[in-house]
Amino acid sequence: MTDAIQQLGDRLGLEWEDYNWRRVGRSSQIPPSGDWNTWLLMAGRGFGKTRAGAEWINHRIVEHAARRIALVARTDDDARRTMIEGESGILAVCPPWNRPIYRASRRELTWPNGASAFVFSSQRPDQLRGPQFD
Repeated sequence: MTDAIQQLGDRLGLEWEDYNWRRVGRSSQIPPSGDWNTWLLMAGRGFGKTRAGAEWINHRIVEHAARRIALVARTDDDARRTMIEGESGILAVCPPWNRPIYRASRRELTWPNGASAFVFSSQRPDQLRGPQFD
């Protein structure tokens, strides 16, 4: 975690540990250690796939390990209702001092450090051609 985010959390009277997924998530929801580029969570309803993914994205943003992220869902509405605004979505899991701004009309989230996530769906698969993502 960066010092700037820690200091902002301190000023707001919030503890980073309150948002530490590695402390509260189940071991099966924590990304594996090591050098990898694909993480597959194949599980049923209620496992916490959305929460694990949202937490992983937030962690990558906080650690400056990702600046441009593609959020890919079956439909734009699925992405908005589940991945972004859902009870386990990105807006719900990000600490208040690091919560992104969501611009639904642009299908884009922007974090305080300048990182961005963009929504894509199978409704318009050709939109994934060209853009580069972490």
